[in-house]
Amino acid sequence: MGYTWYGKAFQGTGLNKHCKFLLLQFAFEKIGVERVEFRADNNNKRSIAAMQSIGCTVEGVLRSHAPTHDGKRRDSIILSILKDEWFGTVKEALAAKIRVK
Repeated sequence: MGYTWYGKAFQGTGLNKHCKFLLLQFAFEKIGVERVEFRADNNNKRSIAAMQSIGCTVEGVLRSHAPTHDGKRRDSIILSILKDEWFGTVKEALAAKIRVK
């Protein structure tokens, strides 16, 4: 799905949930994908919490997965939403959070 970064002024406004809803809706309902995967630095608790709040399930952690800007290595957490989850409960729950009908 790519990456999203929001300035501090937009954090906590619901913008991320709205954007993710549209991206997930496109992925599952227009393209017909089976799963959408998200990754983050395992130390980025804010990002992990945001992904869980949109309905992602933690799948696991890839140890020493990617280089960091300072030349070290990071562990990457993998989260995902499956098609059955999207149509089962995730879409409705996320829509309720952002008040989409």
